[in-house]
Amino acid sequence: MRTYSKLLGLTALALAAVIIYLDWTRDRRSGPLLSDLRTLPINSQGIPGHAGNLLGIETRLMPADYQSPERLQLKLRTYLDQARDAGLLNARTVVVLPEHIGTGLFALGEKPEVQQARTLRDAMQWMALSNPWDYLRALLGNEGDDRRTEAVLKIKAQQMADDYQQIFGGLAKEYGVTLVAGSIVLPEPRLESGQLHIGHGPLQQVSLSFAADGHPLEPLQYKQALSRYERRYSQASDVTVATLTTPAGRLAVLIGCDGYRGPLPSDAELLAIPGAREDVSATCAITSPQDMALPRMEVRTLGLPWNLVGSPHRPARTPHSEPVQLNNLWLPERP
Repeated sequence: MRTYSKLLGLTALALAAVIIYLDWTRDRRSGPLLSDLRTLPINSQGIPGHAGNLLGIETRLMPADYQSPERLQLKLRTYLDQARDAGLLNARTVVVLPEHIGTGLFALGEKPEVQQARTLRDAMQWMALSNPWDYLRALLGNEGDDRRTEAVLKIKAQQMADDYQQIFGGLAKEYGVTLVAGSIVLPEPRLESGQLHIGHGPLQQVSLSFAADGHPLEPLQYKQALSRYERRYSQASDVTVATLTTPAGRLAVLIGCDGYRGPLPSDAELLAIPGAREDVSATCAITSPQDMALPRMEVRTLGLPWNLVGSPHRPARTPHSEPVQLNNLWLPERP
């Protein structure tokens, strides 16, 4: 009888624990997190004219910026409003955002433990705990070295693609500019009939740019030279780089080390590099120097939540000696 009572008590405790856990997984309320909405110093070069300009936004993104689409838009509006007040936005402006700004969208609508995680590994563990059934289904069949990150990005992929297009397409339309929306990691991404779609294949990093009416500019720009950590959960692409037609000229968008390796498209008139590198020769294994005469905007990734561009086991590096700023380049008048 005593053994039966113990078993009954243990069963009741286990059932209560399961109920509490399942209730916890449904709770998506996020506590107050602080962001930095201060304006940035402006570094402007060139002579203002009617040919247009390239505007790079170098900022530190924080977990609070990924609490909701509205929070991320609020942060970027702060800088775009500042640029507009300074006379830096016009119909021929091309705005360039940091690399992986879209990848962080996996945290939208998730638990505060995810948003407050210091490392990518911790964030992925909380994602797995709060989305157990979807996570287990996505985990089956993964072949990458970082199966946890791969699974999480796949279960959130459709929402990420929708939010990416809505957030950044909306900003491009609101401010009437061409906007290079950094980059995002999605499974087998493709652009069809003006809509960003996902597939069931490997994760790939892409950049999507938006015209001043908020519609995507074709084609998608795929990243080819991945870092050692990106290769753990995603695959490089061999899609040929093609330029985008913008009011400022034919624009080539190259992500990270792609911006420093190999020849540019022959018809490129402008170059945008989300994820610019500091020590290019050391980090990008340059074999053939690129023509540097083309007007370009290089946007450094100064810091991202969960260290999306570095080791998944280490917090993001946030050296405060590196200046956050708006970089503007006025384009020369064409003859």
